[in-house]
This record gives sequence, structure tokens and C-alpha cells, in this order.
Amino acid sequence: MIDVQCRSTITDRFRKDGFAIADGLADAPLLEDMRAVYDAMLDGSIPCPGTDRELGGLTRQIMLPHLHHPLFARNAAVDRAREIAVDLIGCADPQFFFSMLIFKPPGHPHETPWHMDMAYAAMPMTPAGTSWPNDVVAQFWLALDNVDGDMGCMQFIPGVQDGSMPPHHVASGAPDDDGRLLAIGDPAAWLPLDTAVKCPLAAGSATVHGYSTPHYTGPNRSARGRRAYIFSFADMARLGALTAR
Repeated sequence: MIDVQCRSTITDRFRKDGFAIADGLADAPLLEDMRAVYDAMLDGSIPCPGTDRELGGLTRQIMLPHLHHPLFARNAAVDRAREIAVDLIGCADPQFFFSMLIFKPPGHPHETPWHMDMAYAAMPMTPAGTSWPNDVVAQFWLALDNVDGDMGCMQFIPGVQDGSMPPHHVASGAPDDDGRLLAIGDPAAWLPLDTAVKCPLAAGSATVHGYSTPHYTGPNRSARGRRAYIFSFADMARLGALTAR
């Protein structure tokens, strides 16, 4: 269970800034188990056929790991995140509908450029100017390793989540490929980048953001691998209505 006051603090920041930090979702034993499964997926000991790819041909990404191993479908961290999602998206029964692993090995030179997740809702991208409520989806970025700026921690632009989506382009990969990498074109022209907030995390903690919150992760300049587990909860009725427009 997540402390009520902690949930309130997370909700207040999410409403104000478009993102928040949820500390301590996974304890040490769970982290150990998750790292073991994660590494087995990376080395192929646990096969992930059809979902093991490189985002934009650049960064290792395993889609839908919860379909390949039950630990990523249900665990205490996911259960705690669901409690938080109830408050964030105002839905009594938010649905777990998406997950992925993103791995940046030591010295990985590639950034994940500034973008909004809602851009990925259409192929090749959602049209510029589209506006979505930021509280339809709550996306958690769970750190399985201590992560700081040198490792490519999450960064967000606070307070702009209620605006319309800036133009995106395919930064890498083919436009008709599900694994394409999208980016905001000329982000400095559309976003106050000087207000960007870096979110270093202790292993087991997570950021959470909505689909209209701009975010970015840099290269991993460290000598340690950066393992992240990303998963989402959504109000599926509202999300379906938005994607059907």
C-alpha cells in the first residue's frame, strides 16, 4: 500500500507539472528478481520473439515483456503504481495496457529526443496541434539501477502538458515501422528547455508522466548499464475515444 499523504503529493505534482516521482515502488528482493529476468531477456535465455528490437535502430527495446514473463505482468511495484494511477487518472479501475524494457548499455551514445508519447498514437505520428488531457494515461518509468544525468535519467518540461502537441518527425527508423523513433522538430522553438527538470532516481523508484508531457533521456555516458522498465495504466474508455477521433 502507498501512504495516503504520499499519493496526494504525487497527484498534486502530476497535476501541476505533468509528471511526478514515486519513490520506493520496488524493494531490494523484487529488484533482484526483476534484474535477473530482465538480463535473461537481454541475453535470450528468456526468448521474446517478435518484440525484441532497437528503437529507431539505435537503442535496445523489448516490447510487452509482461507477455513473456509473469513477473513483469504482476508484482508489488506494479500494484503500488496502480494505486497511484487511480488518483492520477481519476479512474477506479485503470487498466494495465502497455509495457517495455529500454536498455542503454555503458557508453551508449544515443539520446531519446524530446517528444510526447501521444505522438506515437498514430502512424507515422499524431498530427501537430492535437490536444489530449494529460490524465488519460499514467506512464511509469521504473529504474532497476540507480540512475543520474550521466546515465540518461528522465527529464521533463514542467507545466506545459495542457498545450497542443508540437510538430514531431521521424528522427530514426522507417516511418511505417512500429519501432520508429519520434522527436519534436526544433524543440527549443516549442519548449522552454531552460526549465527542464532532471529526475535522478534510486533503483526501485519511478517517474510517472502523462501522454502530453514532453520528456527526454540522454546518452548513457557512465560505465554502468541503465535498465528501465516502463509500463502504463489508462482509462481505456477515454483513451479509445481519443484515438478514434
